[in-house]
Amino acid sequence: MMDSKFFEEVFKTAKAFNEFFLTVTNPRTYFKELSEEEFDEFYKNSVRLIFELNKAYWGFLVDLTNAFAKKDGEEIARAIGNAMAKIEEIYAEYMDNAVVSAWINAINSAYMRTLLNLQNFTSAILHSLGMVSRKDVIALSEAYVDLKGDIKKESRKILEGIKALEGRVEKLEKARGGSNDQ
Repeated sequence: MMDSKFFEEVFKTAKAFNEFFLTVTNPRTYFKELSEEEFDEFYKNSVRLIFELNKAYWGFLVDLTNAFAKKDGEEIARAIGNAMAKIEEIYAEYMDNAVVSAWINAINSAYMRTLLNLQNFTSAILHSLGMVSRKDVIALSEAYVDLKGDIKKESRKILEGIKALEGRVEKLEKARGGSNDQ
């Protein structure tokens, strides 16, 4: 038999799960640097996005149905093209938002970290097998470029030194040649 203590614990647990879910799904949890106005604009744009996509969808269905009724291939293609253009326009407007940009940056950052960790893991496996990894090839190519630049720099210094010596030799020959002529 269930008593009041059991129901109290069930409701406390449900409340805790609800608060956890709201915290996890709330962008304010992750993007504290954004202002309240930016969040308000995000929520307004999100609601507008849903309505605009719904309106575009139903408009597309009407246009597509009319095109099918006419049995005109060009009309069907035009209806699909118009719908795609409208959807692109809606998303372009929606994406111009600080919160959406922050989400995209966070996703991109997580992707890049995951990719780097995967590359490190793959490199470790390849090294343990005595094989060369992509990281090794990149490091070698960077070292090659650096070495090539150093060689060019040193070659320029050597050429400048040779030119300076040639100039001195010419001066000495002129000085020696000038004293022999008299």
